[in-house]
Amino acid sequence: MASGRETAAYGAPREMTDSQRIEASPPPTRHLQPRAPRQRTLIGGLLLRDAMAQQGIIIRNVSPHGLCAASRGTPREAMPLHGEVVYIRLPENREHLARVRWVEDHAFGVELFSALDVEALAAANRRRNAHFLQMLDPVVRPMTAHLSSI
Repeated sequence: MASGRETAAYGAPREMTDSQRIEASPPPTRHLQPRAPRQRTLIGGLLLRDAMAQQGIIIRNVSPHGLCAASRGTPREAMPLHGEVVYIRLPENREHLARVRWVEDHAFGVELFSALDVEALAAANRRRNAHFLQMLDPVVRPMTAHLSSI
């Protein structure tokens, strides 16, 4: 049975060499692993690109190998391009090299070149927002006590 590359090369013009046919054919289909679960978040970050000013972004969700971000108020032409390699600076000035996988309106998704420690990021986010949690705790505690008595 012919592979995907051989099948694509079969319909190529006869003037093409074998190496040109292989280069012109689509890559073979990979057996994709299931997508990692996303953890919803609202974390501020920066988008760093070559020859461009840094842009403030909001990280909407994260997974060990990617994240979704939004950049409101950024002109569409200033959004990152599909396939572009960028740096994402997360809190505590940690930068992550990533490739843009999709762009839609003012949101984009990136695939990270190195794994992100999602649990450590969540813990750091909880520490940064501890004052908000303390403000909410008195409101949450009576509701919890009420629900446990039901």
